[in-house]
Amino acid sequence: MWANGGKHYYVGELGQLTDGRYIIPSCWFRHESQGTVCADAWLVRWYPATNIYVINDPKTIEIKSTDLARNIYDILGDIPEQETINIGGRVPEGVYNGINPLRKVAQGKRIYTSFIKLWGDDVSGNRSKQYNAHTNVYFTHANLPHQKLAQQYHVKFSSTSQFATSGEQFDAAMADIAGDNTWHSAYDCSIQEDILLRIIPEVLPADNPQQSASCSHVGLHGNHPCRRCEFGGTERERETDEGYEHHFSPGIPRTAAQTLSAVHAQIHAAALGVAKAVTDMQTTSGVKDPLAEFWIQKLIPLAREQQQIRIRNPATRDPRLNPRRILNRPAIVAEIEGEIQQELIRWLITQPESNFESLPPDSPARLELRAGVHFSSLLCVDTLDVHRDTPVELLHTYLLGVEKYSWYHLHNNWTDPQTDLFAARLQSSSLNGLSLPALRASWMLQHPNNLIGKHLKALQQLTVFHLDDSLCDPLTFDLVKATGELGALLWFHEIEDLKQYEEDLSVLIGNLLDIWARIDPQRVFVKLKLHILLHILEDVRTHGPGILNSTEVFEAFNAVFRGSSIFSNHLAPSRDIADSSAVLESYKHIVSGGWWTSPDGTHLRAGYKVRRYFLDPQVTRQLGLEDEEDEPGYMHCLQKTRKHGAQTWASFKLENLEFRGLSPAPDSTWYPSQYIVSQHRDRCRIGSWVFANIAGRTTTGRITQLLTTAEGSDVQHLVVLKEYIIPSSPHSHFNMPELRRDQADTTNIVIPATNILFELNVQHNCRDSNCKASARQVVQQERQDSDIIRPAIHHTNDTLYLINTHALHHAALLRKALPRELTKPRPYISDRTAEHKRVATILRAAHDSRRTKDAAARRARKDKAALEAAVATTNDTIVSEVGAHEQQAAMTQTTSIEVAATSHTPAEVLHRTNMGLPQRTTTDAIAVRASMPTSSAPTGPAAASTSSMCAEWTSSSSAVGANIATEYRSSLAEPASSSAGSASPIGWLASGGGWPMGASACQTSANGWWASASAMPPSAGWLADRGGQSFPAQAGTPAGSSGIEPATGSGRWGAPGLHRETLGGLGLTKHHAV
Repeated sequence: MWANGGKHYYVGELGQLTDGRYIIPSCWFRHESQGTVCADAWLVRWYPATNIYVINDPKTIEIKSTDLARNIYDILGDIPEQETINIGGRVPEGVYNGINPLRKVAQGKRIYTSFIKLWGDDVSGNRSKQYNAHTNVYFTHANLPHQKLAQQYHVKFSSTSQFATSGEQFDAAMADIAGDNTWHSAYDCSIQEDILLRIIPEVLPADNPQQSASCSHVGLHGNHPCRRCEFGGTERERETDEGYEHHFSPGIPRTAAQTLSAVHAQIHAAALGVAKAVTDMQTTSGVKDPLAEFWIQKLIPLAREQQQIRIRNPATRDPRLNPRRILNRPAIVAEIEGEIQQELIRWLITQPESNFESLPPDSPARLELRAGVHFSSLLCVDTLDVHRDTPVELLHTYLLGVEKYSWYHLHNNWTDPQTDLFAARLQSSSLNGLSLPALRASWMLQHPNNLIGKHLKALQQLTVFHLDDSLCDPLTFDLVKATGELGALLWFHEIEDLKQYEEDLSVLIGNLLDIWARIDPQRVFVKLKLHILLHILEDVRTHGPGILNSTEVFEAFNAVFRGSSIFSNHLAPSRDIADSSAVLESYKHIVSGGWWTSPDGTHLRAGYKVRRYFLDPQVTRQLGLEDEEDEPGYMHCLQKTRKHGAQTWASFKLENLEFRGLSPAPDSTWYPSQYIVSQHRDRCRIGSWVFANIAGRTTTGRITQLLTTAEGSDVQHLVVLKEYIIPSSPHSHFNMPELRRDQADTTNIVIPATNILFELNVQHNCRDSNCKASARQVVQQERQDSDIIRPAIHHTNDTLYLINTHALHHAALLRKALPRELTKPRPYISDRTAEHKRVATILRAAHDSRRTKDAAARRARKDKAALEAAVATTNDTIVSEVGAHEQQAAMTQTTSIEVAATSHTPAEVLHRTNMGLPQRTTTDAIAVRASMPTSSAPTGPAAASTSSMCAEWTSSSSAVGANIATEYRSSLAEPASSSAGSASPIGWLASGGGWPMGASACQTSANGWWASASAMPPSAGWLADRGGQSFPAQAGTPAGSSGIEPATGSGRWGAPGLHRETLGGLGLTKHHAV
């Protein structure tokens, strides 16, 4: 509503202007703070013959509130019973056929709507590095002027808890401002009247994970990772040409109504007892409400329990399932499951019991699932759509996302000399006009991966000026340039031409995504923040400039929260913090002149002396309220300068002056000054670059002198400028406007201080000037020169400069002052669709290669696990067989156990898999146990060869498990040696007993025979087996060995059967296939 004294005008009501036209206001607004109240309104035509009012044009017009003459009561007349009018034609939403229903709520009082920004996140309650998790909720008044929203003073504490989630605290906050608590009484001290106001959450600024939780969204790592739209799918779906193209444009918008419907469907599915059905629904839709998930996890086991009782248990199941033959059994089971589902939903409605019992008996809420109890209350706020009203947040999405990606890609492969060179260049940057703190370039380059928002903000504005071919390739330079151009546009504080701004923003976001796709197709695929940037366009149309929804002020307010937390005894920390915050808010309200109601109903405020305490700048600074800025045109002169006395104009020796309407007398006296306040409240000092208005023409120059008059005159302050020329085309490499000046030009312009418009940031064009890090600079420590010398950039001229269009400060003003041709963004790629298809092809090839490798690795791990399990099973079987003969072995000191041969022993298959060899198809591997007394162990040099089935020899005193040896075929491609006592590289299994008599290795002999290095029985020779290859009976037998020939005359090993042979006199038994 808008009130003109006692006459109130409401939106949606008929009114009349002073010129006689009828209108219906749709909304009230101001173009600027403290400006005239205006309204968007529909023009209405009245037809007296039928007494009908018709809206002919659905478009609205802008009117001034001061032009309103009559409200609805004036039009209806003094007839109390008449409260309606006839509105014909197509009636827009929000138009009433008579009186706005809110008039009955107001009861003649003024009513207002206060929009708030509700913020929530997890915060540490400690100042130390030890994390003390709290979840906090703050808010700020969105109706405030934009420049006030960034001040901590206007941030209000709402709640905190170490246990309650942000969603639960949001539910509690909504309960305080919705339903019966919608309207709140207050006192308007400006008109000294009681009023009514309602509080409506307008936006929910936060980081991306918190915003996903507020939207009942599955999160950033789901198949549908965007909380704003339905973008997503499986990896194979997203890597197609069509799917990859969706990464570069917003998808179908999500709505709170659709999300609420999906949450209800998940709850009903959980009541059927199938967890996978719920998981599939969450995966497919991307919806997962934290509060509903609590009840889902309760419903699933309850449903399964009831199904077990009433369907599966023969003793307790439903009688309809008792007959032995039921033709429609599945239908009956489904019917029973549906009955269980409905019963569980009715049970859920009654939970929690305390909440259900507190509802009135006739309340509709007793018949349905309730917001804030069974699912998030944010899904049911009429004035809030959680998907639309969780705007893109610049700190976490752009600075800690996009800019951080760019910075890491740039510096990741730098060598130490490259790092030192960039640090020197960065430290030489001019900070005038950037509103940045002093740079610590060496520290930033020493800790490049630990930078926070303020560091990344500096890099976004300055990096591009210090790169050349020695530091990055052209594509990386294009990435840095595109990132900086986009950042400057995102920090616009006001937008005059919305259509042009949206076009520019769309081009710059597209350029950034296209460059990333060229650098790394996978980056656009996996980094969701790049996709979220696309939704900034919608946010600008809905909520205005993106900087208004920054969370930096809330993050800064965490310091106030910690100040309250550290003084708690931590028995009830949330209560202590809340009490401390309430005291602080009360103090702020009282000392700032706020009013309150006394017990007798009168309105009071603190006395003058208490309120005067608030005028102390130190108090306001501690409370987070910034000091009032100096008025434009103010020039600050130091007192010590005045003490030294004024100087005459001639004493300044300013040559080649060009006076623009000003000509001070040579004997006039002036004081040198420290800074001048521009029209846009910048403090401009000597050396600052400014835009100035000279005789209706905007020019750019550098301040060389600031002078304040020492005597009365019409012009109090003068500024001496060195003017520079802006060429008509931007720099081809930096895509920025240039500033040039002839070296021989020594002209200076003298203008009044009030002509200075605003300060801008200008950087020296070191690339074209070929500036080197040849200078040396003394490092100051504690404001004193130290002995440390660091390299610095030596600028070779004073004539070539670049206007920094990446600067955030005055980004909108800068583009307004410059010609459009110098700042207009240009698309990086002309045919974006074709380029995206090309990149998608590269991405699919990379994914297919990765999937092939992953599948092979999975198969190898699976086969290895199965084989290891098989080997363990085989060894356990052998141990059990050996145990039956252990007693006899101890008595006779020698024994042999025959084990059936297999075509593929686990050990052999494992070895061949590891070595990449083909598997055998013949029976050639067996298990053997050989034992002998230690005193009977053979000695002497190795005179015989041993086959690839090299048996392990152990002492009879060893443990049973250690007496088991697995022997199998080896390949000629295997290593020539293996260590004893462990699994060798060639796959030989060695137990704790070791090789015979300390033999350390087995080596190949001339014809592929495997010979023990030492201590084999001199009379024993085992013929090598080469996968079934035939050998003559005596072929390859080492000299001096008797040799063991095949049992048959075929000369071929590997025939079916088992041959046991005892070496005479040694008590040794060898098993081999024949």
